[in-house]
Amino acid sequence: MGDVEDPEIYAGQGLWEFQKSEKGQWVMSTAVETPVWTIAIDPAYYGYQVKIAARLYETDLTYFLLKWR
Repeated sequence: MGDVEDPEIYAGQGLWEFQKSEKGQWVMSTAVETPVWTIAIDPAYYGYQVKIAARLYETDLTYFLLKWR
C-alpha cells in the first residue's frame, strides 16, 4: 500500500475482501486462534505493508501451502 494518511482505512477494503474470499474464509474457520493483522512501515516502497497472521495446525498449514501457494 502506498503512502497514505490513514493506512487502517485503506487496508480495510483489502482485509474485508480477503475475509470474504475462499482462502480467507478457510483461514478464519481453521485457525487455532483468531487471526490478527498488522500494519508496518515499508521503507523500500515508502508506504505500508499489511500482514495477516494466523496460527494453524501443521496438517492445516500443509493443506494451505499446497492449495494457495
